[in-house]
This record gives sequence, structure tokens and C-alpha cells, in this order.
Amino acid sequence: MNYTAREGNESSHQAGPSGRPDTRAALLEAGFHAFARKGFDGASVRDITREAGANLGAITYHFGSKRALYSEVLEANLTPLVDRVGTAAAGPGTPMERLSAVIAVFFEHLSKNPELPRLMLQEVSAGKQPPPEVVAIVQRNAGYVMGILRDGQTAGELHLRNLLFTTVSIVAQPLFMTIMAPLLREVGGIDMSDPKTRNAALEHVQAFVRAALQPREEA
Repeated sequence: MNYTAREGNESSHQAGPSGRPDTRAALLEAGFHAFARKGFDGASVRDITREAGANLGAITYHFGSKRALYSEVLEANLTPLVDRVGTAAAGPGTPMERLSAVIAVFFEHLSKNPELPRLMLQEVSAGKQPPPEVVAIVQRNAGYVMGILRDGQTAGELHLRNLLFTTVSIVAQPLFMTIMAPLLREVGGIDMSDPKTRNAALEHVQAFVRAALQPREEA
């Protein structure tokens, strides 16, 4: 794969021998933006190739089809986040410390890739079947979080009633705050692009999760 997944908002086009952006990388970058904003059906081949500065046949030449381009865009952009979550989940510390590290990974990665949640959820929000690439990556991500929760529950360090709902609740918060950033800014004056505000949001979610999972006496 010639494409390097985006680590921030800067362009990820790779230069070819001539010093110009590589066409394949340019198509992946343009596809990322188009699919995140319009979904698979709404993003046209013409729009993607125009943004990439390529001819209309470039997607077929480099990927075989628009669907194959979409698949590679999803995997190239979602896999780095899940890899980082896996690393944090396997790191040192108590289950709660590892959960806090996972939450920090989400906030830090999404701050550099704010369109990523829209890429993940564009088809789902339109009432369509989620792409299999997204399903596989979400399942892998959920598995990491569930593993921590199971460890904490077995050790008596974490209290939870439902493993799956708890996992969804933890992962959903950084995703929701990233997707809803424009509304949060307009309604509550919360600017998620401000590092201090984003760090405050991170600390809030970490504290929220700690309070929710703290072991307690059953009534």
C-alpha cells in the first residue's frame, strides 16, 4: 500500500519521482474527504478525481472500481486508530488506568482526524447497511475495550451490569463529541478544536467512566 494513513490535517499525498503528488495517494486522500462528507453513493467518481487532479479513469486504473477505492480508504484510515487502541489496551496499569489510556487515544487521534467518525458512520446514519470493513474494525475495537472490562470485572476492580452497553457507552463519547463539535460550539460555546477544551472533555469522560465503573455494594 503506497498510501500512508493520515496522522493530522495536513495532506498525506506522497510525491512521485517527479516531485508531484502520487496519483494513487491523491485519490485516497480525495476519496477520504468525499466519502466522509457524502457517503459512498453521494461521492461521485468525477468529484473524487477532480479533487485529486486526476483523469476520470484513474480510479479504475489504480483500484479497479470505486467500491475498491472506498474499501481501501476505510481500512487505511480506520486501522491506525484501532491499532493504537489495541496498544493502549495491552499496556501496563490497572484495568481503569488502561481504560483511561484508551479514552485518551480516542480523543488524541480524533482531534487530528475529525472527519474520521463521519467516514465510519456516514452509511449507517443514512439508514444503510454498514460496510463490512467498518463492521470488522468496530468489532476489533470493541474487543479491546471488552477485554479490559472483563479483566477489571474478574479482579473485582470494575463494576458493570452489561459488557456490551458499557463498551458502547465508553467508545461513543469521544466519537459523539467529535461529530457534534459544530453544534457544541454553537449551542454551548464549547470549542472542541481548542486543546484546553478538548483536554477538559477528555478528563470529564475519564472521570465519568471511573465513577460509573467504581465497585459498590449491591443494594
